[in-house]
Amino acid sequence: MKTITLTALREQVERKKAAIGWVDDEANTAALRNTGIARTPAKRELLTQIEARAKASGRKPLGSNH
Repeated sequence: MKTITLTALREQVERKKAAIGWVDDEANTAALRNTGIARTPAKRELLTQIEARAKASGRKPLGSNH
C-alpha cells in the first residue's frame, strides 16, 4: 500500500487537470454537480436541514439541488 499526503494528492490532481486542459470555473463545476433527479425524499429533507443550519449560523449554504 502506498501512502500519500493530501498535499501531494492535490498537486497530482492539479498536474493532471493541467495536462487535460481542465479549468476550474463555475460552468465546469456546475456541469459536474449532481442534478438531484433521483434523490429520495429523506435525502432532500436532509439537504434542506443542512441548508437551514448553514443559514442559521451565518454561513453561505453549499449549492445543492433539492
